Amino acid sequence: MQAAKRPSFGSFSEIAEFYPAFPPYSRRLLQTLVDQVKHLSESPIFADIGAGTGAIAYALADMGLSGYAVEPESQMVAVGQRLGSTYPAVSWINAPGERTNLADDSLDWVCYSLSFHLTNASEALRESMRILRPRGFFTIIHVLADLETDPFQLEIENRIRDIAPALRRARTTLIGQMGTYEALLNQYPGLGNCISLGTAEAVSMSEERYVNYWSGRHDIPSQVSPEVWNSILQMIGETFRKRQPANLRFRSAAWHAQRV
Repeated sequence: MQAAKRPSFGSFSEIAEFYPAFPPYSRRLLQTLVDQVKHLSESPIFADIGAGTGAIAYALADMGLSGYAVEPESQMVAVGQRLGSTYPAVSWINAPGERTNLADDSLDWVCYSLSFHLTNASEALRESMRILRPRGFFTIIHVLADLETDPFQLEIENRIRDIAPALRRARTTLIGQMGTYEALLNQYPGLGNCISLGTAEAVSMSEERYVNYWSGRHDIPSQVSPEVWNSILQMIGETFRKRQPANLRFRSAAWHAQRV
C-alpha cells in the first residue's frame, strides 16, 4: 500500500480560529456509528485523530462517550481546548496520527475526522491497529458541501473558479481518495467488514458564519495573493447577502471497519 502524499497547501494553524464555523457532522450518521460501537462496549473509549478543534470529539461527548482528541497542530489544540472547557470527558493530545502516544489496546474506536488523507496512510493504520482493542472499530469520516444538491454553493465554487482559474482545490484530491477507502479498509490486514454510510442534510448558517467557514480553507490562500483572497471572501459575502439562502446542504460520509 502506498503512503498518502501530504498536500503542499498552507498551514492549518493559521486558520484554527475559523474552524468552529465549519458545518457539524450529521448527528444521525454519528448515532449509527455509536450504536455499532456500543455493541462492543457500553462505555466505549474513542480517539478523534486529526481532531482539528474537536468537532467530532465534542459531538461524541454530547452523546455520552469519553475519549481523546489527538491533533498535531498546536494552535488547533489551543482553540479546541478553549472551546471544550465544559467537556471533561475529552482529553487533548498534541500529536500526529502516526504517533499518538496512546497505550496499546486502549481504545474501542479510532475515528479520523476529515484528516486521514493528511497522514502517511501506512503508518496511521499501523498505529491505529496498535491502540485498538480486539474487535475495536476504525472510521474515516468527512463532511463536505453537497454541490450536487445545493445550487448556491455550486454557484460560489464556479465564481471562485472565474476569479482564480488556475486553482488546485484540496477537495478534488480528497474526493478521489474517498473512492479508495472502502477497499483499503477491507483489504488491510486485521481490518474488515467495512461499511460506507452517507447522508446530506440542510444546515442553517448566517452570512458571518459562512464567510468564516470559507476563511478556514487552507488551499486557496496558499495559491493566490492576499488581495485576490480578500476579493473571493468579499464575493462570497456579497453573494450570500444577495441570495439569502434559507439553508446550505452538506454531505457527511463515513467508512467504518472493525478489527478482526
